[in-house]
Amino acid sequence: MLDNLHKLGLSEKDIELIESALHTQKKILSVQSEAGGSGAHQKLVDLKHLIKRINRSTIRKPAEPSQSWSNFLRMLFCTECNQTR
Repeated sequence: MLDNLHKLGLSEKDIELIESALHTQKKILSVQSEAGGSGAHQKLVDLKHLIKRINRSTIRKPAEPSQSWSNFLRMLFCTECNQTR
């Protein structure tokens, strides 16, 4: 039975949806914890650990290099440049 729990076959989109829901839950629990909700602090700690485990176990795409504002403006206003970006 435990083997089925480890083989869910989730797609990358499914995992992103779950992560988004967990981050929303984290915000809710942090507000409840600050308000003194009973048990909210421990649930928040557990949820943070779960989010860290998910982040470590999922394969992330390498981030695309972002352009700086100066490079963007140079491309926008430079009429003599032959930039194909």
